Amino acid sequence: MKEEILSGEKRQTIRKARKIPIKVGDTLYLYWHLRRKDCELLKVVKCTETFRKPWAMIEDSYDVALRDGFESPAEMRKWFMKKHNPDPTDLFDVIRW
Repeated sequence: MKEEILSGEKRQTIRKARKIPIKVGDTLYLYWHLRRKDCELLKVVKCTETFRKPWAMIEDSYDVALRDGFESPAEMRKWFMKKHNPDPTDLFDVIRW
């Protein structure tokens, strides 16, 4: 994923909904391995689009999966189930730059 971010191929991230959501125009600091010894700031960019949806509404989206660097919605679902085990009603923020 690091190479995709640096090349500009990956221009979005999906995060669990935040108490104070990211807004269009906010400055985003894209780090690789945050909170680890090999932490590296990759880019500083502006948020161009953001939206909040329940997991059930994004888990089958080809657009969201592909923009996030996954090959398919099935691959994205597998990764999210392993990392977050989301309930269909869990809210996620899709953040684009």
